[in-house]
Formats: sequence, structure tokens, C-alpha cells
Amino acid sequence: MQSAKERTGKMREEKQAIIRIEHLNKQYIVDKKPVDVLKDILLEIKEGEFVTIVGHSGCGKSTLLRIISGLAQYEVGIVERNGHKVEGPGPQCGMVFQNHRLLPWLKIKDNVGFGLDGVPQKEKDKKVQEHIELVGLSGFENSYPSQLSGGMAQRAAIARGLVNNPKILLLDEPFGALDALTRIQMQKEILRIKNRQKTTMVMVTHDIDEAIVLGDRIVVMSARPGQIKDVIKVIAAGHQRNSADFDVYKKKIYGYLFEDADSELDTDYVI
Repeated sequence: MQSAKERTGKMREEKQAIIRIEHLNKQYIVDKKPVDVLKDILLEIKEGEFVTIVGHSGCGKSTLLRIISGLAQYEVGIVERNGHKVEGPGPQCGMVFQNHRLLPWLKIKDNVGFGLDGVPQKEKDKKVQEHIELVGLSGFENSYPSQLSGGMAQRAAIARGLVNNPKILLLDEPFGALDALTRIQMQKEILRIKNRQKTTMVMVTHDIDEAIVLGDRIVVMSARPGQIKDVIKVIAAGHQRNSADFDVYKKKIYGYLFEDADSELDTDYVI
């Protein structure tokens, strides 16, 4: 039997869960037939965590992110943000996509502030400038998206995702279209921002190295229908690419990804 102290500690842990998912199931209709995409997903994410999600293409990683954001519906289960059932998008949950989705006819400052409807202009200008500075784009406020590099455009997209000061930021392959060097730079940048803002971040990626470098925990999903195979906690030393722990995590994740008997090598993954 648990002691009162243990029960209190457990309750405190439960209160810290900013995202809670229980027995989540999701289907799509394809050619008039239901196709299972997610199956019996159970996951809790604590406030301030950086959780990365990996899995085969089509296993439902992006769908899971869209459900957490409120952009997609689900059939069965419980999905909560901040202790409340997810019923749609909200200002406390930002999202960044692989394609930056900046509006090409707006300047960077106007793209970043696009979601600040109803905010007094003086306050809006201040928040926009603060977040432009946060992502290292000072001096480019009046530039248009076409005048920025891919990495700079993603920085602007991250600023837009954070400008409402959300408690949660969801990232769906945000660095997937970037070259290798820029990608590493952006990984460092997102960690800097996360540590400064204390934002809870959940990121889908096909880059296993990226998942280990960034994630406090790594969620490994099975081939469709997506189920959680394991949730791997990464120790501090394990984030270093040249560490023995890093190699152990990498081998473990690839072992999970390739253990399905009917799964072929997924060339989307970066080895």
C-alpha cells in the first residue's frame, strides 16, 4: 500500500502533466473503408519537457501532433492540454510545420504578429520585436519571406509560434527541408529558446540523431497503425553525438524501427 507521502508525490507528478493522452484511437476513411492510423496511445508529457517522436512514415506521428493541437479530430480516447479536453486550437498551443507557411505578401514582423488579433498595437509591436530578437532575426523585420534563407524563414515561423507565449509548442519536422549545417544550427537554436522560455516542446522528426540531441524523452512509434513501442529517457550525457550513450540510444531506436517483420528499410530516416 502506498504511503501518504508517496500518494502526494504521485499527485504532484500528475499535476505536472501538461499533455495527457489515454487510449487514443484514430481512423481515416480511404476508399470508403476505415484505416486505423493510431491505436491505444497512452502518453503524458510534463511541463517544460522536450519530447521527440520518431517512427516509420505513415505511422501517425504528424496526426498525433495535429490531434494535440486541436487541428484534427479523433474517435476514441482522452486528449487533454493543461487539464482540459482538447476541442480545437488555442493560443496556449503553438505549432510549427516543415514548410514555414509564412504569408509571402507580408513582412516578417507582420507574419510574426499575424495571430495577435485584438492586442493593442503598442503591446503587439513590443511582443513581435521581442520574439524577432529571440530567434535572431533583428534587422529583418521589414524583409519579405522570399528574401530570407530557409533557416531564417523557419526562425520566423518559430517566432510566430511563440509570440502568444504558449505553454506548448508543437513542431512537425521543422528542420526537414534544411541543409545539414543549417539543421544543426537550428537544433542549437531551438534548445536555446526552449531553455530561455521554459516552453514544453513536442517535435516529430525523421532524424534519429536529432531526436536524441533534443529530446528529454523519445517516443518510438510502430508502423501503422501507430502504437507506442517505447518511451526512452535520455540522460544528459546521451545528448552528445560523440558519447557512448548516444550510440546506445541510436542502436536501440533503430532496433525498434526495423523489428517489424513486414517493414522494409525506411529511406526517410537519416542514419
